[in-house]
Amino acid sequence: MVIHVLCLMLPPSFSKADLHLLHVFSAVVDARGFSAAQISLNVSASTISRQITDLETRLGMRLCQRGRKGFRMTDKGEIVYAASRKLFAALDQFGETVDGTRGKLVGRLSVAAIDNWVFNDEAPILGALGELTRIAPDVSIEIHSLAPDEIEIAVQDGQIAVGVGVFHKHKPGLIYELLGVEKIGLYCGIDHPLFQADTPQDVQRLLPQANFCKRAYLNEDVVAPVSRGLKSNASAHQIEGVAMLVLTGRYVGYLPESFADIWVRDGRLRTVGAGAYDLKSEIKMVRKRGEEPNLVCKTFIRLLKDAAQTSTHMTP
Repeated sequence: MVIHVLCLMLPPSFSKADLHLLHVFSAVVDARGFSAAQISLNVSASTISRQITDLETRLGMRLCQRGRKGFRMTDKGEIVYAASRKLFAALDQFGETVDGTRGKLVGRLSVAAIDNWVFNDEAPILGALGELTRIAPDVSIEIHSLAPDEIEIAVQDGQIAVGVGVFHKHKPGLIYELLGVEKIGLYCGIDHPLFQADTPQDVQRLLPQANFCKRAYLNEDVVAPVSRGLKSNASAHQIEGVAMLVLTGRYVGYLPESFADIWVRDGRLRTVGAGAYDLKSEIKMVRKRGEEPNLVCKTFIRLLKDAAQTSTHMTP
């Protein structure tokens, strides 16, 4: 729908220069202003301003407001930006498809993963990326660390080819495949009363008084039943935020076992009730339905599945 709108607005002779101007406009939007875009575009702010003006002239519309009040897109500018992102993604896919027909592993791979996997030495994505760079050194890799809902949006929009995360409620238009199951535990910090609770009776007495840190990207009442009876005045949008609050000694919260291990070994964290409230979290791969992956993406998906089968931190 958006692409059709853009086609109507473009001049009849859409040139390589127009593509460049759209690229400049997208870079300015991503940087949220002309000054910040100078770094990525490697040109002066005055040059960028002139190029945006040229694009507005070509399209016959105002794309953004700029001045003392800062940079802001117009309604039409938002439409052009969204369509531009899809246009560039389609061009990338075209190039990758052509190269794929020759059997060459070249092009670009965009991947998004949940934000705590860098702490898991045996996360399947590490092995898959390592093997891909070995067999396909010419592939350009783009990595994003995002919350699960952000991963789904990026895959739907075509900005990301493959996402890996925890997805409890599947969205239409996406394909989800199970990679494995990772254990997560309910943790408390060394200064929390539950840290010294060594008997089930002590845990049952103290836990109802605990303040629970919610993960904003999940429905804790559904995925973590113990949270239903606990008060909560804090939430975190990334797992690092949960860890930060738990480490204060004022909250309990769920963390992946591999992520929390460094603080457990240091004696700063421990699981509540010696693991009595541990849960299993399904790690899934997500990609867009109805789109045939190119050769690079297919290869990475195969490597990711193979790596998941051999990971000791995940069970099939």
